[in-house]
Amino acid sequence: MGKQDEIRMTYSGLLLKDEEKMVRICFERGESDYAEGIVPRGTIEKSNGFSGEELEQLKVYIQDNATDIIKMAKEVNFLDDWLGKNKTKTS
Repeated sequence: MGKQDEIRMTYSGLLLKDEEKMVRICFERGESDYAEGIVPRGTIEKSNGFSGEELEQLKVYIQDNATDIIKMAKEVNFLDDWLGKNKTKTS
């Protein structure tokens, strides 16, 4: 797998919107491919450059790993990140 084929996942801290706890995630590949989704819904809201089949695989990944993603998101400290005390959370 070349550098252009690697997919990087970043995620937010735990968010609350309309009384729903969620984590926003973004999958990135290369310079312009991305897919933005929400955990635990397991949905992809926006994307560019990923095929329909790849998006379905990302949805399955989100659903299968929702518990772990939420656990990691709970460790994100927005204030420390904003002040540059933490490195960007990636998986």
